Amino acid sequence: MKYPSISEIRDSHAWKREYERYLPISRFLFRPIGFWATWMAIRMNLTSEAVSWLSGVVGLAGCVLLVIGQPRYLPVGIGLLFLFNLLDCVDGSIARTMKTENPHGRFLDSVCGYVVDLIFWGIIGVMAFHHHSLLHWPDGFGHGDIFWLFLGLITSYLFVYLGYIERTFDELLRPYWERIETPHSTMIVDSGAAGNAADPRNSTRLWLRVINNNLRVRETHYVLLLCAFCLHVIDLLLFFYFWYYLAVDIALVVTYSRRGRRIKERLSINGRKT
Repeated sequence: MKYPSISEIRDSHAWKREYERYLPISRFLFRPIGFWATWMAIRMNLTSEAVSWLSGVVGLAGCVLLVIGQPRYLPVGIGLLFLFNLLDCVDGSIARTMKTENPHGRFLDSVCGYVVDLIFWGIIGVMAFHHHSLLHWPDGFGHGDIFWLFLGLITSYLFVYLGYIERTFDELLRPYWERIETPHSTMIVDSGAAGNAADPRNSTRLWLRVINNNLRVRETHYVLLLCAFCLHVIDLLLFFYFWYYLAVDIALVVTYSRRGRRIKERLSINGRKT
């Protein structure tokens, strides 16, 4: 069997380079390491499905170490989350390189990748509850350490609800919206906007989209968690993301509701014409 070279593995990823152009943590940290990890995994005869299962186990193990209350395990738990994200890159890279992409593999990649995302902010809340030394505001604004536990659970809910809002719009409204509106790219990279320096509004929208996309991706969460752990401010990280997800949830509900009303009005007009 002829094994692919690093160059071939990198070339199989070419179609995602534009997407990751403005995601520096993925582009410059996880993806380059992921190419070498893919090279090694293929020579170990690991399938993309096997790596997906492994990533889920590693991610859950990291979560367990973060919540058991032993300070000495915290760095290991954070390290396992970094490994989990790396393996989540590798499974797809193996499938693309070896041309073994299939519905089962995509299903496992999604399920095993999301297993940590669903509980991540709750995990941070438990960390804050157990480890007062890692907090900037250990009194929880006068409510004690239980405040951070509940804030973590609420932030996890807001994160999950954000995904639900987007999926509901995609399933129920997007097909109609795309019929009545000129399609606009939802990618973070828009060559027209990026290249139109004469219009500051386009540039501002682009960079707001870049910041938003970076704040939402998993690798940013883990790097910020590492920084907050080292600086003993994990409550500040949790507090920030609570307000961030709350604001984005509200903004999307308002935006998609307005689009829904426009769809309803357009369908009503078309119905009267017929």
